[in-house]
Amino acid sequence: MRITFVSSHAKLGGAERYLEILLGKLPDEWTREVVCLEDGPFVERLGALGSAPVVITTSRHGRGIVRSAWRLRRGPLRNRPDVVHANNLKAALVAGLATLGTGVPVVWVKHDFTSDGKLARLVGRLATRIVGVAEVVTRTFGPTSAGKVQVVHNGIEPPSIDEASARAAVVGAAGGTDGPVVALVGRVHPWKGQLELVEAAPAVVAAIPEARFLLAGSDDPTTPDYAERVRTRIDELGLSDGFHLLGHRSDALDLIAGADVLVVPSVPDESGGGRDAFPFVGLEAMSVGTPVVAYYDGGLPELLGDCGRSVPPSDRAGLARALVEVLSDAEERKRMADCGRRRVEENFSIDAMVAKMTKIYESAARR
Repeated sequence: MRITFVSSHAKLGGAERYLEILLGKLPDEWTREVVCLEDGPFVERLGALGSAPVVITTSRHGRGIVRSAWRLRRGPLRNRPDVVHANNLKAALVAGLATLGTGVPVVWVKHDFTSDGKLARLVGRLATRIVGVAEVVTRTFGPTSAGKVQVVHNGIEPPSIDEASARAAVVGAAGGTDGPVVALVGRVHPWKGQLELVEAAPAVVAAIPEARFLLAGSDDPTTPDYAERVRTRIDELGLSDGFHLLGHRSDALDLIAGADVLVVPSVPDESGGGRDAFPFVGLEAMSVGTPVVAYYDGGLPELLGDCGRSVPPSDRAGLARALVEVLSDAEERKRMADCGRRRVEENFSIDAMVAKMTKIYESAARR
């Protein structure tokens, strides 16, 4: 099986993390080439891992899409791989156009809700198979696509964590105070909901004065004013002692494991960007036994099942109540922790994910 992988983006988000995990698990001889439609840190990361990707910088306008499809067809696809794996919508559009008339099948892995509606359905016609990382991201497709749509949830390998070291990392990050800690891990961007947590925090602190909040993630250069708004609002609410903005942390998994609660208050925009489909940060928290409190949106209900606590989107008062209830109930935290570990182990293993994707590649190649 010879597969060319095409990635829409080259950031270090969930879609790139998924592709990195998949590439690490598939047989080396299956990977023909990796193509990124933009330059960025993911290109460097792949290079460090021994895979030198081809970069075809692609603009969003139609002429740029067509130009990149032509470059893909005349370059990486000239020797006709058995399958093209398109990671997200732009990659599926470019790969779909590039393979027209060639007989090379395209497997589109859909990680989010961006451009759902007419555009997504149009791109879906170009794909041989459509794989949603959650059932909810496939709902945009009509009944005519039913035969080509499948769901393969993200999977992870349960990490090995030293609980004492993880807690020590959290206590250190929280200024040395060993009290209840709420962590939010993700780049500082409106989609990730840092302001949602800041606005909910006063009610949490009123009930649990010793509570601390960790925001781990680098400032997103595309929205520099948002990080400043977060810092300003923390100061305005008198929460400077309780909030710790950590920036990028290489030990983010330890912070997740050592926190008392992980919060996922994602806020989408009008295009569907920002809605979580099946976030790795939630999978990681569940796998290490950290309770998750989230907004009930996107694929989070599908991920959490009965193992997490969720409230309606943008319900900041509800978010505060849920955090207080979970932080105040050790027995409930233990139930959520045990439930989360078991759910990941039984349903979201990396081996199951890879096995299902392997069958889809083989089915697409035989069609």
